[in-house]
Amino acid sequence: MEFTWERRRRWFAWASVRHARGLIGAAVALFAISGAVSVSDHERRVHATRAAIVSVQRATEAFRADHARCPGGVAELVNPPEGTAGASRYLAQVRLDGWGREFLYTCPGGKFPASADVVSGGPEGSFGLDRVE
Repeated sequence: MEFTWERRRRWFAWASVRHARGLIGAAVALFAISGAVSVSDHERRVHATRAAIVSVQRATEAFRADHARCPGGVAELVNPPEGTAGASRYLAQVRLDGWGREFLYTCPGGKFPASADVVSGGPEGSFGLDRVE
């Protein structure tokens, strides 16, 4: 005759002794997959941020060619002043970085004098070491 606690004990013994390597291997594999997903998400955000920076810089160059001055900010690239030559929109919408924050915009740029310096605060938003240029 077998008691119920003996059956449970047998299940626990199966999970802990006979298949310990498999369980540990599965845990390590899940940890590695979650780490890879996290890295790819970060890389995707950095890539999207760099693409947005390039589009803002190109729109700034076009604005400066049409108006012979720097725009007051990214919002002026979306809604340029009325009644001037080349008053079309240079950007369809205000571009944000991969984390949904606005860029630090400086025109004329120190690094790119013909365009603008556009910097993202990165994942932390602090414009420190993890910023994206």
